[in-house]
Amino acid sequence: MSNSVNEYVAALSGWQAAVVTELRRSILDTRNVAETFKGGHPVYEAGGPVCLVKALSGHVNLGFWRGALLTDLDARLVPHGEFEMASIKLKGPGEISPADVRRLVLAAVALNLERGDPLTLARA
Repeated sequence: MSNSVNEYVAALSGWQAAVVTELRRSILDTRNVAETFKGGHPVYEAGGPVCLVKALSGHVNLGFWRGALLTDLDARLVPHGEFEMASIKLKGPGEISPADVRRLVLAAVALNLERGDPLTLARA
């Protein structure tokens, strides 16, 4: 079990390592989020959780807490669960451009700034 984002990425191999590394770089390039490690995977926050990156068997999940509100920006976002979650399942490197990742992250940050922390609001 990893204890940090660096350990998490180092434990991955093959295409999943490449995808997670690409996503991490694109997300951090926005300079609008803090990288944390929660629930065993990277989580990026700004005014609450914004997005997560999680390698699963067969795909890498790029999830957004307010992703259901971002489907107009990227039709690959599939809504599910609570907190207006939606995610994109990636099955190889290059399936999402760095520009698309940054656009989604910046839009999700803007929603948190406008609406508040999605976790706090869900508990209210």
